Amino acid sequence: MSYKKISIFPDGNSYAYFDDYSKRLVIANSEGIIKLVNVDDFDSQPVSIDFLQNLTSVSFHNDKLAVTTTEAKLELIDLAKHESQGVIFRSELPLRDLSFINQGNRILCGGDDNKLVIVDLQNDNQYKTITLPDQLLNIAYDQTGELCSISLSNGAVQIYSVFNEELNLLHTLENANCKKINLSTDKIDFNNEHNDELYTTKTQWSKDGQFLLIPTANNIIQVYQRLDWSKVKQFTSDSKIIDYNLFGHKLAILTLNTYKVVNFDSASTLHEDDFELNEDALPLNIEWENKTSLLIGSTYGDILRLKDVVKDLGGDATGASLFVDDLEESDDEFAKSDDQTEVNQMLHREGEPNGANGANGANGKRLFLDDDEEEENSILDDDDEGYKPTLNGFKKHKSTPPSVRSYNISSKIIPYSSGSTPFVNKGEIVDRRYLTMNNIGYAWIVINKEPGATNSITVSFFDRSLNSEYHFTDYQKFDLASLNQKSIVLGESSTGTIFYKSHNDVGNDSWEKTIPLIKGEEYLTSICITNSKGNNTIVVGTSLGYLRFFNEYGICLNVIKTIPVVSLAASFGIILMINQVTTNVYTYTIFDIYQDYKIIQQSCPIPLKEAKSQLIKGVFFNEYNDPCIVGGHDDTLLVLQSWRETGNAKWIPILNLHNAITEYGSNENKLAWSCWPLGVINDSLNCLILKNGGYPGFPLPLPVEIDTEIPIKSGRGDEEEVESEEQFLRSFTMGKLISDTISNFEDEQQGEDVDQDSLMTKLEQYSTMFDKSLIKLFAEACQHSRLNKAYSIAKLMKTDKALLAANKVSERMEFLTLANKIGQLREQLLEDLED
Repeated sequence: MSYKKISIFPDGNSYAYFDDYSKRLVIANSEGIIKLVNVDDFDSQPVSIDFLQNLTSVSFHNDKLAVTTTEAKLELIDLAKHESQGVIFRSELPLRDLSFINQGNRILCGGDDNKLVIVDLQNDNQYKTITLPDQLLNIAYDQTGELCSISLSNGAVQIYSVFNEELNLLHTLENANCKKINLSTDKIDFNNEHNDELYTTKTQWSKDGQFLLIPTANNIIQVYQRLDWSKVKQFTSDSKIIDYNLFGHKLAILTLNTYKVVNFDSASTLHEDDFELNEDALPLNIEWENKTSLLIGSTYGDILRLKDVVKDLGGDATGASLFVDDLEESDDEFAKSDDQTEVNQMLHREGEPNGANGANGANGKRLFLDDDEEEENSILDDDDEGYKPTLNGFKKHKSTPPSVRSYNISSKIIPYSSGSTPFVNKGEIVDRRYLTMNNIGYAWIVINKEPGATNSITVSFFDRSLNSEYHFTDYQKFDLASLNQKSIVLGESSTGTIFYKSHNDVGNDSWEKTIPLIKGEEYLTSICITNSKGNNTIVVGTSLGYLRFFNEYGICLNVIKTIPVVSLAASFGIILMINQVTTNVYTYTIFDIYQDYKIIQQSCPIPLKEAKSQLIKGVFFNEYNDPCIVGGHDDTLLVLQSWRETGNAKWIPILNLHNAITEYGSNENKLAWSCWPLGVINDSLNCLILKNGGYPGFPLPLPVEIDTEIPIKSGRGDEEEVESEEQFLRSFTMGKLISDTISNFEDEQQGEDVDQDSLMTKLEQYSTMFDKSLIKLFAEACQHSRLNKAYSIAKLMKTDKALLAANKVSERMEFLTLANKIGQLREQLLEDLED
């Protein structure tokens, strides 16, 4: 071990940090100066940045640094430009800690005024506050689980989910931490009047988010497991703990005169030693520079650098292989396999980080391409030979190995779950993506690239009163999912593994099994689970068109062979299956599994087109069991009408998402906005509004409902007449859907909240809208003396009440001939009703 004292500052409290992003030592001094030091060349001049004095905390995210002070200010600093971006928040009382969250999009901070503040860096630094039961001492962020632990003066530790725009309190650990009251309001004098503030009350998460470390008053660091917040281990110190820091499998603990490093798994001591500081200086914090070296900050300006304190633990490398080395080895094995085809080469191609639109597929491999990459790869070069992988197939390329066979460009199906997104990767230590998303909630996976960390899946719900958020370790790297009120089913496309888990895990009914796949040719493409009142059914589809059905206990109920499956969606026993016929040609089939798998619509064309971004944006059912789909190429919500009558089903557009959120392109502030569909509720689209476009990110915005609107308006000064025409079409369309449901109510399983009385009430509402819209159109036509048009509108009226109103309008405007014709329509209607 080598020992080095770094004396850059003559005085002040110096905190030592190592910035992994820039690979530089960062020394933040309470006198208002930050030094950026090149650890590979200590003789070079460090970079100095001025900032506020009397700092209380520091947080990093990429090239951004933020600090809080006793002067109640939050300052943001650009490390790339070496300058401050100014104070972005002020409170009334001193701020004590902060943390970047949600991939640096927001900052949490707080202090002595009993408030937790959320600053939105993406929205002009606007902020919201949450009232706390006591003063805030520390904030610890788990980016794997999107959780934050908040230490309070009364010893409590609150756990918040920071996944959504609105923070949600998940759990409180009472009397878990040291109780402490900060009294400093200006310069912090740790040596004298503020000595009590020296001792730590911070919490820290393990890199995989499975454990939370909390210091206690009796010199113990307790470890809680996130699964049930129980204590699983502890680490004891001989004296008061100043600071501690967990890095992989190594926990460094700092006291007034000594430090030690222990193995987090075994609790064995790896190294222990004392240290010396100038005069009466006290240690302030301990930081890992890398796997083997430590940094210690202190009062009176000095920094200690302890190089090669411990050896690199093999456990870290082993942990890393869970998601790096193993993948590389599997790639080598596939390369050596003679019967490995281009399907698995596409699914197992090693994915590099590629921005918000990049994605990893089975076993962490890419299933999506960057927009520009996809566009480039979609072009066929006739001068080349062989094929290289693209999003939907293989592009000709001379360098492709001879063993790779040629396939049609669009013959490959990307495994898909409704609401799924590509991986989000911005150079962080984790990659994450949504596996599925619907009206109920969402499931997301985190691939953790930190040494020793594991991967995890979190399942969360929009209505947290029905189910609580939970998470579990993922050993399969699942890339498919389907979620209902009761449970979740997950799938791993390349291995054929499926996993079922109920949300409450009652009776230990979770199970896992592997679907038999034809080696080198077949993989899972979609899975779904029904949402019936009783037992639910899991449906699994493959690239070769095998369709398997399982009950909740993993018993295979049926196997059907069809053409390649693109997507599956389920309602109360009704299954919508989308199949690929050939390039840009897709069909759908609907069957009822509770009526002996009766096929209702078979191999009917479906209006889908491979778009630059995605084929399907969302597929789901409304509350009346009607299939709905949003295609990626036109951003339009379609509903299947009259599907219960064989050969008569038709797709009806009921909302253009882009027009709805951009006000037909008239609002320049909303032109970049996009809409992410979740489902249909009460004849409205339930969705997320993404102000930055693209895919849902972190934090997740709150769902909103957009009223359906038949796309007949252009948005260019549409007249009132068009509004009435849209209401007429919408009431006709939605009324027909409800009428079909009522006619088949007894034959189908329905949702628990759906009954015939409520359906009849809604049908009457649409009937009233139908009449009113036609009467309004009729009156507008009469006002412009367009009598033939007015008569054509009258012929659309289905009730005597509406015809009577039209007749009165005609008489009032003295169109007597028109009034007589309408009178004849009324007589004919009465005769038809009598018959």
